[in-house]
Order: sequence, then C-alpha cells, then structure tokens
Amino acid sequence: MPALIRPTYRYTDPTLTPPTPGAALVMEVGLVFSRPGIDPKGGGQHGGIPLSVGPTTTRFRRHDGIEMRLPNTDLLLWHTPFLIAGHRHGVVDLRHRPGWEWLDWTLADHVTHDHHAATAAAPAHGVTPVTAGESAPLVIVPCGARKTVDPTPAGAHYLGTYHRLCQQAARRLAPLDNIRILSGLHGLLDLDTVIAPYEMRFGEPGSDIADTVHEQAAAQGLLDAEDVAVLAGRDYSRILTSVWPHARTPLTGSRGIGEQQQRLARIAAIGVAALDAAESHPKSA
Repeated sequence: MPALIRPTYRYTDPTLTPPTPGAALVMEVGLVFSRPGIDPKGGGQHGGIPLSVGPTTTRFRRHDGIEMRLPNTDLLLWHTPFLIAGHRHGVVDLRHRPGWEWLDWTLADHVTHDHHAATAAAPAHGVTPVTAGESAPLVIVPCGARKTVDPTPAGAHYLGTYHRLCQQAARRLAPLDNIRILSGLHGLLDLDTVIAPYEMRFGEPGSDIADTVHEQAAAQGLLDAEDVAVLAGRDYSRILTSVWPHARTPLTGSRGIGEQQQRLARIAAIGVAALDAAESHPKSA
C-alpha cells in the first residue's frame, strides 16, 4: 500500500455482525481501489480516499494527492479489516457468511443497494426489490472475457463492466438463487460455484453448449420455469431461447452495446417495469 495512504478504519465487532453496505460504509471505511488492470499505464491499480460516491462514478484522492474519478463498476471497497477480524475469530471465508456477500461487490453494487433500500422504504415511488420467497423469474446473464486470476465464485469471477451491469440488473429482478451465468466452458453456473480461470469464448471449438445447458436445466429443475429473462446479447440469447423458447430477451433489438447498457441500467434501477418496457420494443432479426 502506498506510504501516504494511512487507513484508520478498524472493525472490532467480536460477533462479526456485518455492517450495512452502501455509500455510507464506503465513506466510513475511507479507502477504495480500482480493479486490477484499470490503470492503463502500468496495468496496476488506482487507489485512494473516496471524496464523493455518485450514482455512476466516484471521486477519490490518490496517494500522490491527485484527484480522479472512475466508474463505480471499476472500484472496490477496501475490505482487509473485515477479513482480518474474520480470521481472528476462526472464520476463513467471511464472504460466504449471511450478510457478508457485499465483500465481493463493486461500488456500483453498493449504490444499487442504497437505491433498493430507498425504494423499499417508499414503495409508492418505485418497485420493491424481489427477495427470496417471492415470485421471481429465472434470470440468466452472460459470462465475460475479463476474469479473476484465482479460483473464485462465479458471481465474482467475471470483471467486465458489461457483465457487472447484467448482474446488477439480474439482482434487481430476482433473488440470488434464481440467477445463473452462462459460461462458454461450464454452461449454467450459479453465483456460488467456484471456478478456476479459463479462456474460451462463444464460437470457439468446444463452446457449442446448447445440449449441455438443456441437460443442466433439467438436472436443476429449471427446464419448466415459466418466467425466464435473458439479459444478454444475440449469441447468448440464441442458445438460451433454444432451451426456453418463451424466454424474455429485453436486450434484443437494441442498436448496440450502448443501448444495451442503458436498458440494463434502467432494469437495475426500477426492475420488472423496465423489463416489460424493454420487451415491448420492436425486435430485429
């Protein structure tokens, strides 16, 4: 860690009660880092003290005193104090304990959490987020080319901005148990399945996995799902609609990646209402 950044935050709760995630926690902890490779010069990481957390970007001061702004999807909260506290009490992987899932979040996830909390507190002004136990669709999102360099749960394995936007939108529509990632190598993955780094893209030999997805869906009891939402582009959607012909594909017909990202952001913000609106758009072949 750069010498001029002297973090002061400490987590000392012996019960390991998780603090509430969100922008307030980001400011309280007071240290953020970019994802590996975001720094274009050295392939390293930017890091610094957050000055303001906005809806889509965060402004922070680096160790050299320079202020900069990065997308929330490219920033992570410093979580070392929490992991140290977990180890001190014999918990090796704190992120798998209930309430600690946010240890893998980007700042965009923290901002989305705040939005959901505000929506739940004032349901008349928005759509209440779907939680476990409520009727919710099966939501499937694509994998991504950028990945972690170590074995990690699938939900944290893919680092690209597009994938993270897809996950944010999926989490707005359904509880985590209803979300799957479509991988060119593994087929359907739930968010907790730990996978090792790999290199395979759709269209490469070995990535024609429609039959595999069908078998996995049947084995997981998903084949008869009545409500399926595919938050993905054309290549992924073709595979998934061959398994679920009735699946909703709200990104179909968009005029490019920018419009897809706009639709994903709107779904992440207001949920199923945006999904229905996107579905009403004319679809191209």
